[in-house]
Amino acid sequence: MGTMLTLSTEAQEVLEEYDSVDSMEQELVRLEGLVSRVRSRQVAIIEAVYHLQVPHWDGTRSLKEWIAGRLDLQPRNASDLAVLAKAESGPIRDSIKAGVVSVDRAAATTRLANTGASDEVLDEADGVAVGQIGRLAARHRRMAPHDEAAVFKMRRLWVQPNLGNTRALGTFDMPGADAESLIAGLDRRADEIINPEDPNRPTLEQRRLDALVSLALDATVPATGDSVAPRRLKAHIFIDATECHRTGGESGAITRSGLKVGPNTLDEIFCVGETVTTFIDVDGLKAVRTDGDRLPNRLRDYVFFRDGGCTADGCTSRYRLEPHHITPRSQGGTHEPDGLTLLCWFHHHIVVHQQGFTIDPESPPKRRRFLAPGVTRAPPPN
Repeated sequence: MGTMLTLSTEAQEVLEEYDSVDSMEQELVRLEGLVSRVRSRQVAIIEAVYHLQVPHWDGTRSLKEWIAGRLDLQPRNASDLAVLAKAESGPIRDSIKAGVVSVDRAAATTRLANTGASDEVLDEADGVAVGQIGRLAARHRRMAPHDEAAVFKMRRLWVQPNLGNTRALGTFDMPGADAESLIAGLDRRADEIINPEDPNRPTLEQRRLDALVSLALDATVPATGDSVAPRRLKAHIFIDATECHRTGGESGAITRSGLKVGPNTLDEIFCVGETVTTFIDVDGLKAVRTDGDRLPNRLRDYVFFRDGGCTADGCTSRYRLEPHHITPRSQGGTHEPDGLTLLCWFHHHIVVHQQGFTIDPESPPKRRRFLAPGVTRAPPPN
């Protein structure tokens, strides 16, 4: 067992008050009953508020939103109260009022009842854990043709920068069958670019996002086959030279759309060499536009021909092979062929420029190994 934290005064009093764990559990159940009875009163008041259309006149989009704002609740908890308030008075509401079921179970059972489930199914729900009731509801919820059409009409992919403009956040809403295809396609692509046998590979959610980015790259800048290395989209970066120099690239650089980029991303952009950079003058009155010191196409193709594939030790991927500057351009790296090596998109974009690994300069040219961030040389063999 893990180390126990220091008990609060209240917890110490509990240990002195109760003579067994069973008695503590019984007290927890009793208190949950009190919570249910209090929630039952809230549900009745919310039902009256909903009848008076108060949420509409208060400018909220839904009863759930009104509850979340007025009671300072998480959306899921507010949704449970809204579902119960809209439900017809019956055994479920009576059970909450009597304190014999939790609000979570009552809300889940109400959602199940709203699907048109039979009494036998509702009885079945009494014998399963609260978390399993949602599966029963999904299994019995009807999906008529007009429901399918409505779901498809509401499809969307929403993406926008966070408040700090340091990353993009998003959600999607889509029909279930399309979602199955999307997930299957992302998982397949992830396995193509990231070895599924690698115990250190990113999480499932991260692999799916990496796969989505790679599919977008393929659609916008298709790979051109094994004879030449694919080109990236040209990026446009605005750099406040003074601020960027002062912070080592940690501030002062943004994309044309306003998203901030840090030193790792700047190194990747300069490494790929397909960039237009606008340097803002010290006094802020003029901008000097440059086309960047792009890697010549002939040199790109030569590195591709010389190395033949990803030079990371043990890697056999040929997906979006890209020349990489072993010494970053920001640290004085040049376009000399000996200072370049060919890496697949996973090792170039993810391992080096996003996770911060560097190439061990002592590793052989065709068996490149990586040093963790902050490490300057590989550890000696065991």
